[in-house]
Amino acid sequence: MIFKRYIPPYPMSQYIEHIIYAQGSQPLPYLMELPDGRINLIIELQEHSINTLYCESNFEGKRTMKHGWVSGANAKAITYQNNNDSAIISIRFTVGGFYALTKIPMSEIIYPGLEIELLLGSSFNRLYQTLINETEIERKFQHIQRYFLQYITDNTFDSSVVKFIDKNIDKPIDWLVNKSGYSQKHLIHLLKKQTGFSPKYLQRLQRFHKVIKAIQQSNGQLHWTSIVYEHEYFDQAHFIKEFIHFTGISPVEYFKINNSSEHHKVLTDIILF
Repeated sequence: MIFKRYIPPYPMSQYIEHIIYAQGSQPLPYLMELPDGRINLIIELQEHSINTLYCESNFEGKRTMKHGWVSGANAKAITYQNNNDSAIISIRFTVGGFYALTKIPMSEIIYPGLEIELLLGSSFNRLYQTLINETEIERKFQHIQRYFLQYITDNTFDSSVVKFIDKNIDKPIDWLVNKSGYSQKHLIHLLKKQTGFSPKYLQRLQRFHKVIKAIQQSNGQLHWTSIVYEHEYFDQAHFIKEFIHFTGISPVEYFKINNSSEHHKVLTDIILF
């Protein structure tokens, strides 16, 4: 498998966390993308390859995509059917970064797998042709960076309310509202427009990902009672309910998946099963 990661420099780093190129077969049939409040733009470089995702549990809500699509604005995990003929570029935006660049409200990303052409139009088609005709991976990264640099009109995003909330998401909601200078209603409106989520839901996502990180770093040794206590869930039933809400599987099932394959540790935005 070919795998390369590119981290863009400032100012693009304010908007894009990383760009990943991945090509080659994986040994398992499905890939799960976990929600974390960030947008992913997936570009399939095999022009005639078709990708399939399921936006609901039990492999329901089937969607098929070809050249490029958006995911990550989903509140719960989505599942991809593994495509061994695929060569993809995954662009991972910071919280609110996609909106800050494109000014496309999250309400327009109505479902996971929405074709990016519907949002970015002919300019994406030109980028796509450039990418599939480019042979060097590093130059593909540079083409993408130049494409999104044209969207930057100022540096106000660095001091935006979305950046502030993201940096302080572990603080109480009342504190966030007070420090933001907005009413709670207006703050929720801004965050939903720019991220798709309320501050409370972003806090739930942050806590969930702390749990995921703890599981991934557990080396096969994990005490669930400690997880519940350390991450301030009401009780074990509450913890399990939250975990299933985000992933569609139980913590124990995820733990088994995490310890059955090394590949999820490479493809950091997804797990395989």
